[in-house]
Amino acid sequence: MSRLLLRAAILAQGGDAAPPPVDLGALWQLDATRRPPGYTLSDSNQTAINTSGGSDYRRWVPSALPILPTDGRRYWEVLCAPGGAGAPGGVGQVEGFMGVVSDAQRDAYNAGTNPITLGSIGWRGSGALWASNSATAVERRTDLPPFGAGDVLMFVLDSATASLWLGRNGLWHDDPASGAPSWTATPRPAFHPQIQGRNPGEGGTLRSLPAQFSYPVPPGTQALGFRDPDLRIHRAHAFVELGWDRALSLGEVEAWCDHGGGPALSAAQASLHIEVDLS
Repeated sequence: MSRLLLRAAILAQGGDAAPPPVDLGALWQLDATRRPPGYTLSDSNQTAINTSGGSDYRRWVPSALPILPTDGRRYWEVLCAPGGAGAPGGVGQVEGFMGVVSDAQRDAYNAGTNPITLGSIGWRGSGALWASNSATAVERRTDLPPFGAGDVLMFVLDSATASLWLGRNGLWHDDPASGAPSWTATPRPAFHPQIQGRNPGEGGTLRSLPAQFSYPVPPGTQALGFRDPDLRIHRAHAFVELGWDRALSLGEVEAWCDHGGGPALSAAQASLHIEVDLS
């Protein structure tokens, strides 16, 4: 092990308060303090199912953590529950909404409103997209693919612009790598992914890390659960050759390395190798 890596290990183990050497992410959970009556949370609060809440559009569960404007584009998936009554007239379709709620909508998880107002965006199992910047819900699009039990829904949110891209089962309806978003709302201080089980048996599982995903994270996007590492290791090699055509040579090399800034811990190593022709 090089001296650089040894130094990195020392820094990472410097005390009880030191974070792990590398932590590229953490599982996101649904907010157990905002679980409406009739909903059951499981799988370390990653899954929400309407087990006894009846058929009621007023109930849904937001994520515990927010997506902030400074977080860049974030990708996550929702695995729709295998059960559920399905939408009337649409066998296998989920009746409720999946998407994001704004910070202003977050506390309305059991207040009698769908998760599609006050800047929120919801994709319904019928294939419609609903969103509104006011307290009144408005249907915005009807050309999205429908979804139902067992489907994997794909989301990318750019919180800074309040832009949301949507896809299903590996196919993007609006490609976050090259196309316009499925919908853009008014930017808010924060957004929360949410899961709704509008009928008994409906709901889903929030997936936040690459190990959980069924499909790749789009270019220029981070997984929902990504966190910037507390410790980064940088290595650089420089080779300077002097005096290949003379018996004596004189040379000078200066190297400047700036480390720190964002990461809480940093380590640096500089090595200088000088070769002189003594023939």
